[in-house]
Amino acid sequence: MSDNLCEELMVEILTRLPPKSLLRFRSVSKSLCSCIDTCINSPDFIRMHTCRSPQRILLTHRVKRTLKYKRYRNAAFCTLHAKEQLPLPLSLCTTPVVLPRRKATPHGSCNGILLLSDAVYGCGNGNGVISLWNPSIMRQLTLPDCPLRRCSGGMAIGLGFDPITDDNKVVSIPAYGNTRILKSSFVYAMKTGAWHPIDSPMPLYFKVLSRARYLNGVLHWVVERYSTDSNYIKLGYIMTFDLSSHVFGMLDLPKPGWKTQELATIQGSLAVISSVSNDSWIWVRGETNDSWSVVSKLKTEDGAELRKVLELTNNGDLLLDVLLKKFYVYTPKTGALSTLADFNDASSLVDMDAYVETLQLFHIGTACEKATPLFLQTSSFK
Repeated sequence: MSDNLCEELMVEILTRLPPKSLLRFRSVSKSLCSCIDTCINSPDFIRMHTCRSPQRILLTHRVKRTLKYKRYRNAAFCTLHAKEQLPLPLSLCTTPVVLPRRKATPHGSCNGILLLSDAVYGCGNGNGVISLWNPSIMRQLTLPDCPLRRCSGGMAIGLGFDPITDDNKVVSIPAYGNTRILKSSFVYAMKTGAWHPIDSPMPLYFKVLSRARYLNGVLHWVVERYSTDSNYIKLGYIMTFDLSSHVFGMLDLPKPGWKTQELATIQGSLAVISSVSNDSWIWVRGETNDSWSVVSKLKTEDGAELRKVLELTNNGDLLLDVLLKKFYVYTPKTGALSTLADFNDASSLVDMDAYVETLQLFHIGTACEKATPLFLQTSSFK
């Protein structure tokens, strides 16, 4: 079949296929297999394929801690959804994919790769196993031990892409800074396969409050530091890390006095979630200056707190993670809230990430696909 198509047209077709379909079609014929192998061995093809993949939503679920499912409690699995599918019943949209390790927790994604750790943020002296995972093709790359893995207080990590070296990088910083003992930070580069020390951020922070958010070659964290006028007044700000220059920086928050513990990406710009009392505001940072503008204001019930936001559609619909409540699809124009139901009665939604399907890790990762576990074969999981 491929013999009758010009090379340019074949590349156009193949870059628009889902990764699993692309790999499965290698068995159709020798000529097609040769053509696909040539393509997936090209970094330019993988980059183009990733850029053309549609944006999706990756939802993480965990088995409930009940006596009935005691054997499987805390087991985690993911479901991948097209944005336009939500809030349809999740069990009708996709086939669940089991995380490669039971204790693994996602810490964000970049270009179709998820950053996983067993115990990192706030882990104390946990072993902090860190890996990169591609759920599209079930490949995993386990990173060597990070020098910070037994850091007192744990470490915070983030995954991003360096456009200058064309490389994915993982950054590890202490979860708790220290004004008396200068702790090192480290960067893992996928091309070198090793951790490299970097200068610690200045001014020193007291505590990392958020997970890392990647945007345009830069990682962002919400951190807390003491005021220069007092050792007791804590101030929040956004700490940045340029993945090309390896330089830390800082940005002011729109409402320093409000509780701000999460970052997001909305309309291609950095966004923050700030809360006070029962009000949660979503702010977006301007591209040309340091100003912030409010894109949405929400009221929450007592005890509830807007924890995370993902952009769903170009018309402004958002996916909300409300702590102590549920996940919702929110339409700012009408104020309508649609509840995102759990995958089934035996599991609970615990996290969400933006995601694109990709072929990355195909050549350097190891296969981690497992047989469907029993907890996904029972009637409650069908």
